[in-house]
Amino acid sequence: MLKRIKAQAYQVVFLQLMIVIALALVLLLWHGMQAGFALLMGGLAYWLPTLLFVWRIFTHKNIQRPKQFLVMFFAGETVKLIMSSILFLLIINYLSVAVLPVLIGFVSAIVAFWVASIIFFSRNQGVRANER
Repeated sequence: MLKRIKAQAYQVVFLQLMIVIALALVLLLWHGMQAGFALLMGGLAYWLPTLLFVWRIFTHKNIQRPKQFLVMFFAGETVKLIMSSILFLLIINYLSVAVLPVLIGFVSAIVAFWVASIIFFSRNQGVRANER
């Protein structure tokens, strides 16, 4: 059961990355290399901490204990948000990119996580119903 949940979590994160890359390619074709790169960097500023969060959650031994898992989950989510903010600020301050595409990439990565989750879990809803 835990292995299946872990695989599903990584599939959602992978789908999130694919959505960010697709949006970056669209912006690249529409507004050029600089805008596409900026959107990709903004998306990665949220995606990388999300990937680390998922990896960390499933490598921890307390995943079987609900109370400790919740504490670890919320602490991990807080660290993820702080890391995302730091990466966003580093991109804005040290890369020569326009702020708006970076912001669009950052927000689109957040939205892509929810879209990827909805797509993945709605697609797999029938599979779980058949397993019962």
